[in-house]
Amino acid sequence: MRRRGVLVLAAGLPFAAAGVGAAPARAAAGPPRGRVAGLLAREDHLVRPANRKRLRGLVLRLDWKDVQPTPDVAFSAAALDLVKAAEAAADYPFLKVRLVAGKESPDWALRLGDGPLEQWVDPEDGKKYTVPQWWKGEFLTAYEGLLTGVAGVLRDRPRWAEVTVSATCTLFAEPCVKQLGVKDNRDKAIAAGYTDAKDQAALMWAMAAHDRHFTPLGITSSVAYNPWQTLDDAGAVKVCPDTTVALMEHQRTTMGRYGVWANNSLSARWVGGEPVQNRPDYQPMYDHMSTAAAAGHPVQFQTATLPKIQEGFEGVPGSVFATASWAARHHGVSVELPRLWEQDADVIDQDRADALNTRFAANAAATL
Repeated sequence: MRRRGVLVLAAGLPFAAAGVGAAPARAAAGPPRGRVAGLLAREDHLVRPANRKRLRGLVLRLDWKDVQPTPDVAFSAAALDLVKAAEAAADYPFLKVRLVAGKESPDWALRLGDGPLEQWVDPEDGKKYTVPQWWKGEFLTAYEGLLTGVAGVLRDRPRWAEVTVSATCTLFAEPCVKQLGVKDNRDKAIAAGYTDAKDQAALMWAMAAHDRHFTPLGITSSVAYNPWQTLDDAGAVKVCPDTTVALMEHQRTTMGRYGVWANNSLSARWVGGEPVQNRPDYQPMYDHMSTAAAAGHPVQFQTATLPKIQEGFEGVPGSVFATASWAARHHGVSVELPRLWEQDADVIDQDRADALNTRFAANAAATL
């Protein structure tokens, strides 16, 4: 909602009160470049050349520290070389940029906002990293400077049709997951002034920043959603699926169909000939995504890793084909395949790939 021209959180807290500048009015949309639709590869160099024709797009990862190693560089020559190489290697109509901030932010940006949060623990493997105080205005302002440079490069490169929103991430390009289940991480965040309201406000600000820089170019911006992870008033971790839905709806209000909803954790198995997703805790979020997608809002998926897919659920192994099929049947516009997707026993051969890509293309056409 808006009050006196200031964007206000659901709880009634203006952006400025949360430590983030108020967002300007929505940018005027440019002609859409198109959707990054169909089966996508994460790393083109790992795809067997004979199998590239099964794919319809490529996702290029660009870490902020590589793109802008110093604050006076808008977009480094090395990063531009990566873009050129990706364009040359992939014969796809549209391409996607995965910007990654968080631990991949440059040192100068990590030091902003009272300095970084050091020794941030990844609960998956126990490794420790340095992450920014992602909710601080100084850091977010620097991120918007990055967007200025990226937009300047993509302006004259019409095949690049999407950029991820990652300003408020920690270890992965997933702003709803902050590893707050680790007590040391919680303690660091609280000591630095973290609050749930500031976190939400920062993500909303980032959405508006992407809208300002990319929507006028006809480029969409995607947010990877998970059940929202935050802290309660006592400093204990809690998961709030309703917050995730509210953030999705805020993105849709801010960007319209230029604001793509994504999830990077999809895994599915076959049950009675139907694909069934493997995350019961994600079902409410997936239901909301599917309903909106059926009504024409763009939704996309990245699969879980191949080992996690094959692990399945309750003794039933999953497969990449089942996962891609679930995404297509639930109105997704694309699915980003995992590394080594070609080695899955339930192989996506050319016929299956053609059928999936046709379905994804029809889903994408309904969103434009």
